[in-house]
Amino acid sequence: MLFLFAALTGSVGAFAQESVTLHEALRLTLERNPGLQGHRFNLNAAAARREIAAQRPAWEVGVDVENIFGTGRLSAFDDTEVTLRLGTVLELGGKRSGRIALADSERSLTAIGQDAERLDLLADATRQFIAALRAQEERKRAQRAIDLATRTLSLVKARVGAGRAGSLEQHNAELAVVHAVGDAVQSDAEVRAAWAQLSAAWGEAPDASGTVIGDLFALPPTGDYAALAALLESNPDLIRFATQRRVQEAQLRLAVSSESPDITISAGLRRLQNARAQAAVLSASIPLGSAARSYARQDEARNLLSATGYAEAAARNTLRATLFAIHTRLVQKRSHVEMIRDKAFPLADTAVRAAEDGFRAGRFSLLELAAAQKQSLDLQKEAIAAAAEFHLLLLELERLTGTAAPSPEIKP
Repeated sequence: MLFLFAALTGSVGAFAQESVTLHEALRLTLERNPGLQGHRFNLNAAAARREIAAQRPAWEVGVDVENIFGTGRLSAFDDTEVTLRLGTVLELGGKRSGRIALADSERSLTAIGQDAERLDLLADATRQFIAALRAQEERKRAQRAIDLATRTLSLVKARVGAGRAGSLEQHNAELAVVHAVGDAVQSDAEVRAAWAQLSAAWGEAPDASGTVIGDLFALPPTGDYAALAALLESNPDLIRFATQRRVQEAQLRLAVSSESPDITISAGLRRLQNARAQAAVLSASIPLGSAARSYARQDEARNLLSATGYAEAAARNTLRATLFAIHTRLVQKRSHVEMIRDKAFPLADTAVRAAEDGFRAGRFSLLELAAAQKQSLDLQKEAIAAAAEFHLLLLELERLTGTAAPSPEIKP
């Protein structure tokens, strides 16, 4: 879905915008969606965790005072020994570099997760754009229904005036106009609701109004399945698996590094009060059993790594099957829309004109004219639904492949 991040030309207004193209709607979403604005803080937190991981063990300053508050001659301070020491821990086995590698991998995983969330938000905005475009097409259909009903009413009035039809036909024709107007009012409300859903992606007030610019019946090529399947490695879920695998590999290296025990060292100066002398003090300590303690962590990391590999393989198989199913439906839906647009529409228009001419000449009844008009309107509704589903399927295909294949934009 690289098209979602394509450079946009032209200026885009603020929240009072009256109409938007798909690219403008996506840019507004990227710029103003509150969820996306918070991503930088999570990345900053991950960068801070990396700095923490890179820190070396702190130096420690200590003071030991011995031979005080005893009995006998030790009750005084003549035999007191005071030691001032400075110490730290020497990390062995590459623990610091292991922590840094783990923090870097986790930061990459955070970035991958944010990329996936961003794509999901943009995909949702695209779905809302398609829904708004569909609602606008439905409003055009409703207006056409009004035009047909009004035209029919004029024909009926002419027949009534000529004494070739009764008042019942005129009442039925007037009722058809009322129904058509009611449907148009409902369609207009659906357009406003669709705009509210779309513009919510960039925080516009729900009572604002606007329209989208595009051609629902502009159907891009569907592409070849084999070529699309080769692009599956760009799928965000598989990329996340790869990054998760790097995190677990870093955890395994860190667990292995814990086999090497850390050495605690210190050096200092001791004051011997009785001898009125000073002496240097050195000390070192090594914990026992570090290797045995690390084995369980290593086993955990290896098992999680293996489980991720199998989960990735299963996800890849599922993605291939899903891609095939979507591509098959996409091809079928394209053929469906083209059949209605190129063959059924002309035939339906011809039938409506013939029915009107026949009704005017008295060869056809009002019922036959209404049937021809209904068939034409039903075909238009079917074409709108099929074209909208085509674009939704294309969006899912692009989301699966992580690319802009074949061509995502609904062009005006």
